[in-house]
Amino acid sequence: MIKNIILFILFSCAVKSHSQTIQGKVIDEVSGEPIPFVSLMIIGTQTTSITNENGDFVIKAATLPVKLKFSHVSYLSDETEVKNASDNLIIKLKQAAINLAEITVDPYQGKKLLKSAFEKAAKYKDDNHYLKAFYRQLTSVNNNPTKIHEIFYDIKWNVTRTSGWIARQTRFAESKNQSGFDLSNQSYFTFSSSGYLTVPNSGTFVTEKTLDKYTIEIERYIEQADQDIAVVTCTIKKAGKNQFYANSAFYVGTKDLKIYRVENNILNLPMDLAAGAVFKYPPIVKTIATFKSGSTDINILESISTKMYLAVSYMDRMRANDLSAIISSLLTVYQEDNTLQNESFQNVRRDTKDKNVVESIKYNADFWQNNPIVKQTSLEDKFSKMMEGQNAFGTMINP
Repeated sequence: MIKNIILFILFSCAVKSHSQTIQGKVIDEVSGEPIPFVSLMIIGTQTTSITNENGDFVIKAATLPVKLKFSHVSYLSDETEVKNASDNLIIKLKQAAINLAEITVDPYQGKKLLKSAFEKAAKYKDDNHYLKAFYRQLTSVNNNPTKIHEIFYDIKWNVTRTSGWIARQTRFAESKNQSGFDLSNQSYFTFSSSGYLTVPNSGTFVTEKTLDKYTIEIERYIEQADQDIAVVTCTIKKAGKNQFYANSAFYVGTKDLKIYRVENNILNLPMDLAAGAVFKYPPIVKTIATFKSGSTDINILESISTKMYLAVSYMDRMRANDLSAIISSLLTVYQEDNTLQNESFQNVRRDTKDKNVVESIKYNADFWQNNPIVKQTSLEDKFSKMMEGQNAFGTMINP
């Protein structure tokens, strides 16, 4: 059995109170399918949240009743009044209309729109925003969950990336019954991909300077109440066999020129494997970043989801073995807090080890118990409960 495969990416709170916890699920009105990454807020406050990959949400209100607003770039916004926190809400959103009629009018419209959005955002590239966020990373090997990292961060963010972080509360657990596997610094990848003005040190990403390297088209317009949202797809024209690059989709407001969502498919990501291990297929990474709309000229980070798919062959005791791994992470912002601007933030570095960060802070079981911000999918919930039953979280932390 292989002991460990270490991967390195080479490119460049909750407080106990008497508040009311509101929870529920957001689904598509027609299909009944859950809708991930729906933003929600308590109207008249700065309290926000976002649904997880199962469409589940949890949000805390100081008092009841309150009115919640639900927003998603591909759906019509909805508001609902909540009078009783014991209710498990089911929110049904109606898909926004899709307009294809304008797409063929100007074949260069997508490039012009994206260029204008980049130019607008670039004016604010030196403006920092200070956010409180929750990060979870789940590693699954051969379809079995094996490791989980969870970290509450204070972060310093601008339109290019997250540039600084402070870990406030952490925990980590792993199953000892599976093949050893570790992606040592996925948080670096998440932080580096959290903006919409990408400034890569290597590889080819969609930037204002690389637009000519991509075929750029408007795939569709999403009709929202105040403006249409153009879905602009960017496909690289020519990629070398081992070239590291991303194909992307940007969701851009046609009137305000704000970027609301960025989806990346990243191919040929350069990585190192332990001796005796090779990739069966090049790694594939998918990211989805969402940005919260506000009264300012830019949208602020709301969430970023990453999924890395790896297929590895390795020799163990003179036998060839195959290992398939999925490393998924989700960073969700639950509060903007500009009082953090005087804090001392750690720089985002490629050589930061996530597990070392976790082990640097004593595990606080009371903090994590019934914490409403720790929303989980069914897979994460099952694995976390198993680890908690084995007291695995506490034993992995250096006091």
